[in-house]
Amino acid sequence: MEECIPTQRHSRDYLVKFPEELLVDNLGNHMLFAAECLLAGTFIEVEEAEGTRPRARNLLCSLELVRTVLREQSLSQPGTYPEPVRAALVQFDRLFAEFELSYVSSLVAVKSPEEIYRQQEIIVLFCETVERALRSGYLTQEMIDGYEPLLMFTIPRLAII
Repeated sequence: MEECIPTQRHSRDYLVKFPEELLVDNLGNHMLFAAECLLAGTFIEVEEAEGTRPRARNLLCSLELVRTVLREQSLSQPGTYPEPVRAALVQFDRLFAEFELSYVSSLVAVKSPEEIYRQQEIIVLFCETVERALRSGYLTQEMIDGYEPLLMFTIPRLAII
């Protein structure tokens, strides 16, 4: 998908809502495994979540279509991506993103837009505080680079002041 439809990928902005411990490199593999388990009926508590099981079915059907289209394409004209391949990949990417958000939201509490906005405000405040403290000479770049423990207590106090 990165090679074939890089500009047509579904937005993954919703990932900022997920708890940080879920954001691992192989989250996609976990999602596909979860979809297969849901369809097999092994996740009872998640089945009750609205729309999760139909999304899992749609995702796995789309994955099978992508496999079929890519297999046929690799046998006829390897290295090119005609419109049917692109369309199948775009559809799979959209269905995958919808399932991922739905499934994770049914398992754990995701951050609300207000929580994300407050977190971003705190990040900006800390960045501005560090920038101002560096200009004023309260902190040195070496302290920041060395992760001085004293610095971790100083930044919030400087932000309050």
